[in-house]
Amino acid sequence: MGQRDVVQAGEEYARQNAIVLAQGGEAVRIRPNYWRIRFALPEEGSGTLLELDFDELAQRVTGSRRLDITPEMPPTSSTFQPSEASPATGGSGFR
Repeated sequence: MGQRDVVQAGEEYARQNAIVLAQGGEAVRIRPNYWRIRFALPEEGSGTLLELDFDELAQRVTGSRRLDITPEMPPTSSTFQPSEASPATGGSGFR
């Protein structure tokens, strides 16, 4: 089974579970006969993925999860200062 076949199996899994995919997926072989497939999801804006685990021998999805990979926003205040305990100010990081 090749990468394309694995992606198609993931697309079929999504259809069977009424999951709408935003675009084609990508598959990466994690170890022999075991793949991880990722698809972008259209809901909640960009940055949400469906990640599937696929067993090539059993030819089925063995796990699924939604991932939010949206980067966290930096502090909005321009006066942000590290705390006195911060390693950035010479502290140990512990209080």
